[in-house]
Amino acid sequence: MRALLLGVALLATGQAQAELVALQDSEMSAVQGAGIGFALEGILFDASQATITINDITNGSGQNVPISVKEFYLGATGSNKGAVLNPVDIGRLSQPFTLGLAKGEDLRSLRDDGALVQTTPNNLAVLEFAFPAMLSGAGGQACISGFAAAGSNCSSRATERVDMGIRFDFQVAPNRIDVLNLDVTELVMDGSYLRLWGDSSRAQLVGEARLNIYAKTLELMSCAAGAANCVSAAEQAARTIYLTNSYANVSLGYGKTQPLLFDVSSNGQFVLELSNPVLDPLNPTANVDTRSGIGKARVDDFYANAPRTTIFLGNLNFGGTRPGAGQVPSGGYNFGQSEIRGLSFNYLKVTSHDL
Repeated sequence: MRALLLGVALLATGQAQAELVALQDSEMSAVQGAGIGFALEGILFDASQATITINDITNGSGQNVPISVKEFYLGATGSNKGAVLNPVDIGRLSQPFTLGLAKGEDLRSLRDDGALVQTTPNNLAVLEFAFPAMLSGAGGQACISGFAAAGSNCSSRATERVDMGIRFDFQVAPNRIDVLNLDVTELVMDGSYLRLWGDSSRAQLVGEARLNIYAKTLELMSCAAGAANCVSAAEQAARTIYLTNSYANVSLGYGKTQPLLFDVSSNGQFVLELSNPVLDPLNPTANVDTRSGIGKARVDDFYANAPRTTIFLGNLNFGGTRPGAGQVPSGGYNFGQSEIRGLSFNYLKVTSHDL
């Protein structure tokens, strides 16, 4: 809480230095409601000594399965897994986070080939929350420092990346606790966004999302440091997965013909669905011919313009040890590089279930 108040105070101080300027009527008439843009200055979270317990999640027998959230931190890069935390600025006034309403025909998404394309339908109001932008031209920053394969069109500078970590303890049985311990270095999420609007033909909330995650390193450990069988460096390494120079560009939904559908089932489960982009929402039971007419037009547009999903795992290691934070592990088993490029979802349905 102390760190949170510090971050808010720093942000408020920066705002207090701004000077209000009176506008003439002619100037005010030219101002449009472009939404809210903001940057986070001097942010530092250190909850490494705190525990948040989530209850009322039950298994099939009705027993409580508590989840404890521990060791959460977020700060500037070079933290050495949260041991040395310093404040970090995320975003800046020229490349802020944004929240606003826009016309569907005015929004654009960046394709893998660098082209900006319209993905949302015309003649509707879209609520958008967006991270700092990806740049389509020159002047961008390396999305992962020293790794050209991740691209150089991120707007965040190296000093605006974050280190973060969090640990989850799942008490799946009275005498058993499963641990998931995550540490990430040089994390940036430029170009991520969530867009929402109402679809009258479907009578429900729909949208589209882009989740971009770039990280210099990612470590996933299945034990708590200092616990039984997780004391020595060798014991911890044996239960750790290391990823170096990894990123994911996940696209969910193409608003024109395949929006992401949000729903809740009759028994209270959340449902996310991507329907077949060829089907006409005004007549979803019709057999749309993909060789001519509206069916072909929808298919051609979807495969030409819908953003694709890419997942790249550089130097995937199971076990082994690092000579230092952010360095490639030695020992263990190295699976090398793995990647999925150009993935599109013709149909996807995700439903939550009770434990």
